[in-house]
Amino acid sequence: MKKKLTLNKVLAINDILKRLIDNDEMKIASSFKFKLLGIMKSLELPVANFEYINNEKIREYGKEQEDGKISISPEDDPESFEKYSKDINDLLASEVEVETIESGEVFGKGVPAEALVALYDLMTE
Repeated sequence: MKKKLTLNKVLAINDILKRLIDNDEMKIASSFKFKLLGIMKSLELPVANFEYINNEKIREYGKEQEDGKISISPEDDPESFEKYSKDINDLLASEVEVETIESGEVFGKGVPAEALVALYDLMTE
C-alpha cells in the first residue's frame, strides 16, 4: 500500500530508518531490517532529488567563500537567504508517494519508542 507524505516527513523518516538499520547494538531481526531497507530504498529517489535541488538552490542564491565552497547565510545576504528558504520550504511541503508498513510488522521488533513515533506516518493497521 502507498501513502502520500510531505517531503519534509520523508526526509525525517529516512534519517530514522538509516539510524535503525546502521545500529548494531539494537536487537532487530534481520528479516525486519530487510523490510526497513526496502522502505528506505523506496525513499531513495525523493531524498536524492531533494539533495540535488537543495544544492542547486545553494548555488543559485549562495556566494562562493574563500575556500571555494558556496554557502548561504542570513547574515551575509538576508534577501537571498529568504528566497532560498521560501524555495526550500515549498519543496519540503510538496507530497511524495511512499511505501507503507503494517503496524503489526513494527511492534515488538525491538524498535525504540522514539523511532516508532517517527515511523508512525508510514504505518497502516
